[in-house]
Amino acid sequence: MSNDNDSRPVRADVARVAGVAESTVSRALNDSPLISGAVKEKVRRAALSLGYVPSRQAAMFARNRSGSIGLVVPRYSAFPPFSRAYFPAVLDGVVVAAEKRGCFVTIILDRADASGEELAQLVTGKSVDGLLFTVSPAEYSRYHVLEKLGLPFVLISNYHEAMSSVDATPEPGMRKAMEHACSLGHRTIGYITGDLRYTNGQDRLRVFRKLVSEYGVTARISEGDFSRTSGYRCAGEILSGGTAAAGAPTLIMAASDRAALGVLAWCKDRGIAVPEELSLIGYDDLHPAQDADPPLSTVRNPISEGGARATDLLLDIVEGTCTTPTVLWLDTDYVSRESTGPPSALVPARETTR
Repeated sequence: MSNDNDSRPVRADVARVAGVAESTVSRALNDSPLISGAVKEKVRRAALSLGYVPSRQAAMFARNRSGSIGLVVPRYSAFPPFSRAYFPAVLDGVVVAAEKRGCFVTIILDRADASGEELAQLVTGKSVDGLLFTVSPAEYSRYHVLEKLGLPFVLISNYHEAMSSVDATPEPGMRKAMEHACSLGHRTIGYITGDLRYTNGQDRLRVFRKLVSEYGVTARISEGDFSRTSGYRCAGEILSGGTAAAGAPTLIMAASDRAALGVLAWCKDRGIAVPEELSLIGYDDLHPAQDADPPLSTVRNPISEGGARATDLLLDIVEGTCTTPTVLWLDTDYVSRESTGPPSALVPARETTR
C-alpha cells in the first residue's frame, strides 16, 4: 500500500491496480458519464479487491458539490430566531430530509444589509450547493440576483413567479375553521391579520374576506404582524366596546398562533373567560398552541412537511433531476380544541357577587 502509516487503501492504490489516473477513479466511482462502462467496471473491481471506500468529501469533490445546503433564517435584533416555534419546526423537516439524501444543513443568518451577491457567493464559492429561504417579504430583490445567475434556491412559505417554492394554501383549514365557528352560532367574527408585507399575511386575509362573504357573517378586522404583541393590541381594538356590547365579535380568528396567544393574554388580564365569553382560533398548530390554557383551536399548517418537501426539491434541482421552476402546494387543516365554544352574552369582566 502507498500509505505507510495507515493500512487503509487510498485512491492511488485503486488507480495503480486498475491502471488508470487517480482522477479517473473518482469519476468512475461516482458514475460520471465521461467514463466508459468498461473503465468503470475495472475501477470498481479494483476498489472491491482492495476494500477501498471513498470518503464523502472526495465523492462530493468529484461531483463538484459541497454536500451541504444553506437554510437562510432572518436575523432579528429583538430575539434569537430559533426562540420562535416556527423555525425549529421548519428545521426539523429540513434536517430529516437532508439526512435521508446524505446532505448536511448549514444555518445562514440573513442580515438585513446582506446583498444578493453575498448570498450568491455562498453557492458559487461552494460553501453550500443551494439555498432554502424560510421567511422573507413578498418584495425581496435578492431572489432575482440568484435567479439571473441560475443558482439553485427554493422558497418556503412564500412564492414568486418562475421560482421554485413550497407553501401551504390557507383556504382548506380556514374554511373548516369558519364552518366550525358558524356551527357554534358565531355571526360576528374578529380577525387579526398577519404582516401584510408577506405573502402569508396577504393570502390569509384574502381567504378570510372570501369566507366572510360566503358564510354571510359580519367581520371586524385589525392589522397585526403575526406577533404576540400585535395580537394583544388588536384584541383591544376589536373588542373596544367589550364582549357584551351589541354587535361585538364573539369569536376572534388570528393569522398566527402567536397572535392568538396575545389575544388570550389580553382576555386573562381583563377577566374575560375563553371560550365562555370569547372564542379564539389561531393558525399554525405549533407546540405553544397545544400547551396554552385553554388549548388553542387552530388551523394546522404543515410546517415541518413544507421544510422536508422544499429540501427534496432543492436537492433535485442541485442534482439536475428538476430543471424547471416548480411550485408545490400543501393543504392546511383544522384542529378543534378548548378555546372555541358557543357565543355567550356574559359581560366582559366578572364582578364579585355577594
